[in-house]
Amino acid sequence: MTIKAIYENGVFRPLQLVQLPEKQEVTVTIDGHRAESSDSGDQVLFALTPERWQSFCDALDTVPREIPALRKLLMEKSLFDGNPSSSAKSNPA
Repeated sequence: MTIKAIYENGVFRPLQLVQLPEKQEVTVTIDGHRAESSDSGDQVLFALTPERWQSFCDALDTVPREIPALRKLLMEKSLFDGNPSSSAKSNPA
């Protein structure tokens, strides 16, 4: 179960109804960003049901399909590779 909560006055207050018996012991994992952390980057947390997770893993395990146009694009030299014909197009004499 994943829930959002607010930390106030030393207590975590859930932002949604939680179906737990009174005094149920739980483990809390903190994944929020600290304001003073400048190198945390943009992080995204997403949760999937076990079935959706399995579908995701299956998709990662499938054999990649050949896309000829993409292969051609990735194989030809560009301006950044020092291709003189590319630089001539972008910098006419």
